Amino acid sequence: MTDPETAAAARLDAIVEAFDGCESFLIQTHNNPDPDSIACAFALRYLVQRYTGHQALIAFGGIVGRSENRAMVRELDIPLTPGSLVDYDAYDFTAVCDTQPGTNHTSFPDGFVPTVVVDHHPQREASAGCNVCIIEPRYGATSTLVAEMLLAKGIPIPTDLATALYFGIRTETQDLSRDTTEADVAAYRALESLVDRRALSRIESERVPRAYFFDLRRALDRATKRDVVVTSEMGRVRVPDMVPEMADFLLRADCLRWSCVSGEYKDTLYVSIRTVDEANDAGKAMMAALPSNGSGGGHPSMAGGQIPLVDLDREERRAVSAAFVQRFLAGAGADAADPEPLILPDE
Repeated sequence: MTDPETAAAARLDAIVEAFDGCESFLIQTHNNPDPDSIACAFALRYLVQRYTGHQALIAFGGIVGRSENRAMVRELDIPLTPGSLVDYDAYDFTAVCDTQPGTNHTSFPDGFVPTVVVDHHPQREASAGCNVCIIEPRYGATSTLVAEMLLAKGIPIPTDLATALYFGIRTETQDLSRDTTEADVAAYRALESLVDRRALSRIESERVPRAYFFDLRRALDRATKRDVVVTSEMGRVRVPDMVPEMADFLLRADCLRWSCVSGEYKDTLYVSIRTVDEANDAGKAMMAALPSNGSGGGHPSMAGGQIPLVDLDREERRAVSAAFVQRFLAGAGADAADPEPLILPDE
């Protein structure tokens, strides 16, 4: 049986081998990238430069919405390019980070198959066509996979990259409190001494716009409790990242075990599910609640998805959100419970 360090070194060797003969390199995050996806892409860019001397382009779809994520990109000087500006046919090496082909969660053209996929979600059928497929759904973060490879090969990790990977693991696992393995803990601890603490502090304390509090109030005003489940249909949101952030926030109430939040951004309904019940599985709950035209996935304690809303009017969009929430409630066994506002009026 191969030990973890040997396996991690072999994974990095496979990526480097895939560089052979290539001169143009593209690395893609998932749409509306989070710190985990950004950090993974930043690490692969570092490997491309180290082993080939070429500069890889990091592309993303959607927006970098959350204030902390924008601060991460700024403080660590991570170069990102909108996917809408990319000619994907111009690159002979492509990689995708923290997602996979077939998930509808990247701006890749339809049918595009990347050279390398690095992800910590369950493997999708389309990933089998990639030259190198590094997928470990047990891990709490994709950043762990990449950090583990660098550490196994003894490759020096620059301060900015170490900070990015550390922040990626930190946010994805909620500081090692969610869906965490021994590998996540080991990578996190190994990176601690390499982190730029001042930059990390500036990232985590980044100020938010006033509009943030409008979205926060809307999530709270629309939060409805049924037994140990809370749902909130936010309607239009300022940035897609508000949906998972509010799902995390609402679950902090000590009377709750599940949270489900939906919100519209442009022509997509974003949905997030969270649970603190170890006997449940948010990823399975998400897949059961999504309609046939939706996409998503997740882990035991957290999951996300998207449902297209193109060509739907206001009432039809509301109906799509309501139907998703109802399917989730039925799966959680809370559809028959009497609803009440999460925030009760003063007595």
